[in-house]
Amino acid sequence: MLRHASRTLIVIPARLGSTRLPAKVLKPLAGVPVVEWVRRAALKADCGKVVVAVDHAGVAEAVRRQGGWAVMTSTRCASGSDRVAEAARAVEGGGPRFRWVINLQGDEPFIRPATIRAVLSRLTGADRPRADIATAVVPLPPGGARDPNVVKAVVGRDGRCLYFSRSPVPFARDGNGLPLLQHIGIYGYRRDALDRFVRLPPSPLERCEQLEQLRALEAGMTIAAARVRDRSLSIDTQADLRRAVRLCRGLKP
Repeated sequence: MLRHASRTLIVIPARLGSTRLPAKVLKPLAGVPVVEWVRRAALKADCGKVVVAVDHAGVAEAVRRQGGWAVMTSTRCASGSDRVAEAARAVEGGGPRFRWVINLQGDEPFIRPATIRAVLSRLTGADRPRADIATAVVPLPPGGARDPNVVKAVVGRDGRCLYFSRSPVPFARDGNGLPLLQHIGIYGYRRDALDRFVRLPPSPLERCEQLEQLRALEAGMTIAAARVRDRSLSIDTQADLRRAVRLCRGLKP
């Protein structure tokens, strides 16, 4: 167990509704709901308490049936971050606050425990520049540069995130470009930074790119990136689900 585990909360937002793939967090992979794959990865990371933030009794029941901890949140949450913040307040119950909160996407069943630990370490490391938020990046896969569903990250030498985009950035004007990086949708927050973030209104760049993390950058918040090796798979469509079914053959959550 990481030494910061007692002060860390891992929240998995698991909303029932989804425009492109309704109830995707409950879709079975090898007989186990998608969200349960995520929860078990969080448990294996062994770096904090794990709770699933739900908005529907059916999702709560599915989590509890697997032995998990589910917290009911509002159906009116504007984003996953709002749901995470609401769940953190519910778990704290007016008592001692966690120092760090990790937002682990409920539709990424193949997230690696090592990635979760790397994000927390990037947030808590005393030898790094202080960050409000931490996330993860991997080398961009072949064919990902022009895919708007693959979010790119621009990261400085000190590990600070400078920008996120659906376009291929940075642009290599003279043809001698830098290796492109793909953003992995996991976030670690300092507890006060999470509260600040959810109070901010949506920003112009956020609305333009439809990327929530740009709100933090526009507000002057620091996002640090952990470089990891393994890509995850976000299940957003039926095609993603079919790919996940193929990938999970022979695996155990």
